[in-house]
Amino acid sequence: MNTKLHYGISALVAIVALFLSAPVSHGQITGTLTSDVQGFFGSASDTYQQSEAPGPASWAPVGFPLPHGSTALPNIPPLYAGYPNPATPIVSNIGFLAPAGHAPSSPFTDGITSADYHIYGGDFGPLTHTGNAYVRLGNNSANLMYLDQPTGAVGYAYEEEQFAIDYSVGPNGLIASPTPGPRPFLIFGNFNPGGSAEFGAQVNYWFQPIIPGSTLPGGPATLLGTLNYDDYLPSVSGPFVTTVNDTTAGLLGVPAGSIGVLELTGDIYVEGDPVDFNVESVDVPEPTSLSLLAAAGLLLSRRRRV
Repeated sequence: MNTKLHYGISALVAIVALFLSAPVSHGQITGTLTSDVQGFFGSASDTYQQSEAPGPASWAPVGFPLPHGSTALPNIPPLYAGYPNPATPIVSNIGFLAPAGHAPSSPFTDGITSADYHIYGGDFGPLTHTGNAYVRLGNNSANLMYLDQPTGAVGYAYEEEQFAIDYSVGPNGLIASPTPGPRPFLIFGNFNPGGSAEFGAQVNYWFQPIIPGSTLPGGPATLLGTLNYDDYLPSVSGPFVTTVNDTTAGLLGVPAGSIGVLELTGDIYVEGDPVDFNVESVDVPEPTSLSLLAAAGLLLSRRRRV
């Protein structure tokens, strides 16, 4: 059996086992409605810039400050007027099916460094908690959010995406989600000597009541909470894998009788110099499942680069 096929089968078996171990039932999050995303890429310490439409390159690095690494990421244009406050329904700038991923495109690249991302609305479990809806990275075909910065590249590189995803919420409301870490991310890859990397994300949870039988707002939007993530990997050599939990105090619930839309908005970024860096969402936050998904992620990463 050739190497690519061997790792592909091993990864597939691990992922299938993970999903089979997850409970499946129906609850008050009744489905994914609409979604939108835009990605930005910079390399050679922001000298080279690339983005998906509608935001054109170039842009000034005047986005939110980073705790580590470069001083800022790009100031991404809003997905819609008033972003990140909710819009019901989302008017997409980049058309793609809500559960499928971003618009078809080639990976970002300057010819040396490359990056790409895929994102869709995920849900898990009985779908009765606010945190059962989440932003999923990866589209079930090993196309994760990644940044590949080789040893010979000059300066740092980064990738950032801005997103909005709508879910329908049924009449029984949603239960508040506990803390810590209702929705961790898995990061993995391989450092070249002298490499460093940073991963960060912010996910805002909004509830917008609607008039039953319509998409018209039935009241003001309420912020149910924000998940914040940050992980810095300094100068390290060789492979790595770790999970990153959020630092929120928990997510609020939705009262029974409030039919409406749960909207997730936010930003996700990776930044490094030089590094092979991958990010994937974790579906099941129990230790055994995290270990299984970590193994699958490493196999997928190795398969993609063999």
